[in-house]
This record gives sequence, C-alpha cells and structure tokens, in this order.
Amino acid sequence: MKTQMEITQVEWDMIETYLDRQNDLNKHSISEELKQIPDFEQKIEHIKKVREEIEESIRRSKLNDFHKHLNETEDSKLKSLSKPNTKSYTMWYSAAAILILLFGIFWMLNSNNNAEKIFAENFKPDIGLPLKMGRADSYEFYEGMLDYKQENYKKAISKWEVLLIDNPENDTLNYFLGVANLALGDASESLKYLTNQERFQEGMFKEEAAYYAALAKIKEGEIEEAKTLLKNIPSIQNTKLLRQLEKE
Repeated sequence: MKTQMEITQVEWDMIETYLDRQNDLNKHSISEELKQIPDFEQKIEHIKKVREEIEESIRRSKLNDFHKHLNETEDSKLKSLSKPNTKSYTMWYSAAAILILLFGIFWMLNSNNNAEKIFAENFKPDIGLPLKMGRADSYEFYEGMLDYKQENYKKAISKWEVLLIDNPENDTLNYFLGVANLALGDASESLKYLTNQERFQEGMFKEEAAYYAALAKIKEGEIEEAKTLLKNIPSIQNTKLLRQLEKE
C-alpha cells in the first residue's frame, strides 16, 4: 500500500505558479526552491493532472462528475495525492462550478425559449369536422365537436373521453382529443392520444396526427423525436416544420 503524500498550501501555490509560467513563450526551468519540495516531480504531475481534469470537466460540462468530486474534497484540510483540497483549489472548483452552472442555465433557457417560439409560431388547432358529417357516427361526438369549435376544449374532451372507452383505437377520437389537449397547453396529455401513430396510418388524419404529435414533442423539449416523426411522415406542413427545427 502506497503512503499518502500531502501537499501543503505553500507547495500547491508554488507548483501552480510554475505551471502557469510554463505557458509563457519563455518557459521557466524548475527553480531550486521548487526542487526543495519533497517528491516535487510527483506533486507537479499530480497537480497538472488535476488541472487538466478540471479543464476537461468544464469543456464537457460534466456537472454530475464535478459536483461529486467537489463533495469528496471539501472536508479535508490539506491537499493530498488522493484528495487535494486547499483554499486555492477549492476556490478554483467553486469558480468552475459557477461557470458551468451559468452556462447550463443559459443553454437550457435558450433551448426552451426556441422550442416555445417554434411551437407558438406553428400551432393552430385543427378547424374540426363539419357538424353534419364525420367518421364517429354519434350525437355525443358532434356535441363535443360543437364545443371544440367554440374553443370549449375541456367540455369537448370530457364528452369524447366517454366515447373513447368503447372505441379506444378510433383514430378520429384520438386525434381530436390530442389536438384539444394541446390547445389547452397540455402536451404530455396530448401525446397520450397522438404518440401511437400506427392507429392513424390508414385514416384521413395520418399527416395531421404526425404534425400535432411533433408540436407536442417540441413543447416537451423532445426536438430530435419531433424531427424523426416529421421525417417519417412527410407533408408540406411537416416538411416546413422540420426545416425550421433543423435551422435551430
């Protein structure tokens, strides 16, 4: 078992200063003072490795790995080869954590804003079926369609959900339930009716169901899944939406 080697605050600062100067055009040789540090070559390599790991973590935004490593080091009083944690080291990690967190927040907010913008620009509820014709031949269905056309989406949904119990694979019911829920802003509920695209493949809502399902996925932040759906079921409006997504 190897004996644990500790790095004091002074040693750590001296080595960091040496490593920083190495990046200058005129590289500095190892000073006599630095050579007086016990096992200085091992400590230099260790600190160099730690710095590289920090930089790599920042580049890849590995927040989970970073926070785990930070928690493991924050309680020790001396930097060691296994758990370095001096004041300067902790400050470096803290600064890196803040930068990563700010970058992550900015990226997420920007992505969410873009998705919401695309959704708002493209979502318009289906105009609905004429009240004298349609595939679901029942008074209750058309009563719900009247509510839907008047933008009373909750009333329409409550009536259609009853009909869906006896007709769970009915494409018309599933389609308009999906669109009505999306009109209420509930993308997750909308996808319960629109996700299974197989039920729409032989009907009149094939392309439209894919379009609204893609919009629901966009609202949920599932951009790649939305792209795949639009590619698999192309139409004029589906292709237009796909191109808009690919520009982002």
